[in-house]
Amino acid sequence: MAKVIKKVFCAELKGKPRFRRLLGEPFRSKGLRSGLVTLKPSEAVGEHKTVNKEEVIIVLKGKALIYYGKNKKIKTPQGSFVYIPPDTLHNVKNPGNKILQYVYVTAECV
Repeated sequence: MAKVIKKVFCAELKGKPRFRRLLGEPFRSKGLRSGLVTLKPSEAVGEHKTVNKEEVIIVLKGKALIYYGKNKKIKTPQGSFVYIPPDTLHNVKNPGNKILQYVYVTAECV
């Protein structure tokens, strides 16, 4: 198991332009995980579930269409956020003709 960081730090964003991890390996917090995601027009992350984790999606650029549950969706404009409860099947898609960029943050439920 990785050592939990116990000090304030600043780090350069690394990774591929589509997905850049903010918190997680190698910067392990106690329960937070986060990343910066960039999607081209019509691109989607793919359906997934954050098991036993809450998630917040914060739209920085563009607009997102977030699918969740059974055939439900929510439009999320730039400058807004969406809360995803634990164990909720969901997908994030870029419905626009410009880049979508968002940050996700997950936290383990206790």
